[in-house]
Amino acid sequence: MAVPLLSKHKLVVILILIPLALSCFCTAGSAQDIPGKEMISDALRCFSSKIFSGCDESYRLTMNGNLNVPPEATDLFCNGPCLTETQAVLHCINNVLSDFKFFNEATVRDMRSAINAGCSYTNLRGNFNVG
Repeated sequence: MAVPLLSKHKLVVILILIPLALSCFCTAGSAQDIPGKEMISDALRCFSSKIFSGCDESYRLTMNGNLNVPPEATDLFCNGPCLTETQAVLHCINNVLSDFKFFNEATVRDMRSAINAGCSYTNLRGNFNVG
């Protein structure tokens, strides 16, 4: 059981811990020797407050791949700046690193599907869970 748990969280190490450690220990000259470091850092910068400015912080997409939008806030999310800003973050991530995976293993495509379902006028409205 320890092996699947380790491999499931392997992406966490790659996407967060390694870039953070490298940013502390690498010099500007040696950063070129690390393939993908800049792309990962750029993808993570997509979550910055420069893109998320009008959306309430509690409703923002997280690096975990979560959208914590309660059902009663669906109209606010889907008809306000949150939807536009979340789509901009996903667009940014996809442009930088097309095979990006969130900590929950969801892809950008999975997140878009969850958002489309959550904002739809079907029985899935208000459900922003990727699963």
